[in-house]
Amino acid sequence: MKKHSITYLASVLTLVVSAATQAQQNEMQRCAAMEDSLERLVCYDNMAKNQQRQHGEDMQQRQQMGQQQQEMGKQQREMGQKRGKKQGQEGRQHGQHMAEQAREKGQAMRSERNHREDDDRQDNAERFGMEHKNADQQGKIEKLQVKVAERREDPYGNWIITLENGQVWKQTESVGYFRWQEDGDYYIERGALNSFFFGREGANRRFRVTRVE
Repeated sequence: MKKHSITYLASVLTLVVSAATQAQQNEMQRCAAMEDSLERLVCYDNMAKNQQRQHGEDMQQRQQMGQQQQEMGKQQREMGQKRGKKQGQEGRQHGQHMAEQAREKGQAMRSERNHREDDDRQDNAERFGMEHKNADQQGKIEKLQVKVAERREDPYGNWIITLENGQVWKQTESVGYFRWQEDGDYYIERGALNSFFFGREGANRRFRVTRVE
């Protein structure tokens, strides 16, 4: 729209200059046709004054047109800067939004993986000693640290051990005297052929057990 306005003003100015030139030629012909030399001189003098006035008006119009072009150019630059600033801001906001979505997705995936790993560890601990009864289950634990909630001997002198997690294990071999400690660190360790051994950290003696519950 502004470009068309500039073109229109230039066309108008060209028409005005052309019309003024044609008027000057007509005036010169009119003065030259005068027979009285004084009248002819006055006519030329008036024509010169008119030319000076017209030249001043043309200069003023050119100056106004130049100022208008400068103002329009300034407005166009400002609009371009505003558009660039707006586009840059929108681009940064879009990038920040995408980065935030990526962070949230990554956190959700890590949280889900951690929950899955916790569930797997809990399931493995609960299945410890029973995997041979369900051969399709994977993720076997080789050694499980346990806390003894209760222990007692059966009529044959074998220990029946109840753990704090609710599991019940029974001694299946005689190894002689086993020294218990109230604050001892106990474990159940996997052996060969689905066998398990109950022992205490720091002690050499351990005995074979099987899980009954």
